[in-house]
Amino acid sequence: MSKETKGSNSSRVISSYAGGLEANTLAMLDSIGAKDNRDANEDRLQYLEAVRAASLVPENGIPPTNKMYQAIFRILRFGRTLELITSSFQLLIQLHERFPWVYISDSADHLEIVDEAWSPFNFGSDVDFDEKETSVRSLFFQQLIQNMNKGGNESDESDLKILGNMLLFKYLVHVLKLDFTPRNQVYEETMNWSLLKESSLNQLLASRRVNFKLLMKDCVSTMCAPFDAGEKSISLVELHKGMLSAMNELLVMIMELDASKKKADLEGITNRGDGVRTPAMEIILDELTYDGYLLSNFLKVFDDPKWKLEVVLQYLTKYLPKPSVRTRRSNVPQAEDSNTLNGILKTISNGTNAKNITKKIGSYIVQLLIGHAFLARLTFINPNEGDSITEICNSIISAFTSLKRVDQKIDILPFGKEVLFTAEMVLKTKA
Repeated sequence: MSKETKGSNSSRVISSYAGGLEANTLAMLDSIGAKDNRDANEDRLQYLEAVRAASLVPENGIPPTNKMYQAIFRILRFGRTLELITSSFQLLIQLHERFPWVYISDSADHLEIVDEAWSPFNFGSDVDFDEKETSVRSLFFQQLIQNMNKGGNESDESDLKILGNMLLFKYLVHVLKLDFTPRNQVYEETMNWSLLKESSLNQLLASRRVNFKLLMKDCVSTMCAPFDAGEKSISLVELHKGMLSAMNELLVMIMELDASKKKADLEGITNRGDGVRTPAMEIILDELTYDGYLLSNFLKVFDDPKWKLEVVLQYLTKYLPKPSVRTRRSNVPQAEDSNTLNGILKTISNGTNAKNITKKIGSYIVQLLIGHAFLARLTFINPNEGDSITEICNSIISAFTSLKRVDQKIDILPFGKEVLFTAEMVLKTKA
């Protein structure tokens, strides 16, 4: 049999298989939530495997229909067993990787968007009952974040519900990222604001049902909430790490969207219909200010070096003197450029400035901020900062020395000592 004949037969088999899948999808949608016995759950697992066999296993697998995506997502949302929840989650992730609905074309400045592609989100009202019951609306997304911050009792059912919420949140953020990232990349090249305006993330945040300020507070409190790993299963511990990673991605996307929106506003390509909201960075800083415990936890779990550095720089700038024009007669300590880490460290290296900022927010907070900013700067090249790593290492050592000189009773934290050790090691390698 020729290769062409084999391929033709294979295609017919796949098409026939797909037709059977589509026929079973409606029955699957009707059954989910109606019965949850062993046979029903086994049918759902077989359905997931059938979709995998038709769409992922063949080299030329068929894309699932919107109804098939809906059925898989419904299993993720309402599944009552660990195997159903994890299997549907993994299948959806793999399907989106194989069949993207938003991607950058070969020309690198043009966005390809699949018409009428399925999405777990619903920001309108023109949907049928089944989809309306299953799809995620803006208010549900905010409530999901709030629920992840509420612990259950010790029963297996509670653990399963927590696990399900974490996986659902992780999946939804993954969808937002797959949609937002290529749009933002093309926007930076073309300044076509409509690309971001139509993104799922922007529609989610623009919804009147979402209290954006409360959403940001919920994100920060959920990230920083204590998690007792000693009483949790291994799967929950790993999923909690995955949830933190997804929360990081969500905050970064929102701050990237804010930055892109600010550029669009300056270019005059937005209008009144785009709305105005307080930037996420401002809300986060308000939450962290005057709460050392929350700040410490946030800096530990927020691991994006670019935006962590930006959070610290904006935090410290509020408490440092503004740069002023130098005069020959002025004996007042001058502030360095507060837009760069090196400038801020040099400002703190001045005894008077170190004394003032320590008096305002305390030595503990200052050490946390400059330490985390330094470590972030080692892994991220700030385009606004032309100073070399050697200069920054010398400046961080000088800043800690200044803090100690201001008050001999000040203890350098173990974290601060680790930062100083790192700076000294970097200087040795550069020597």
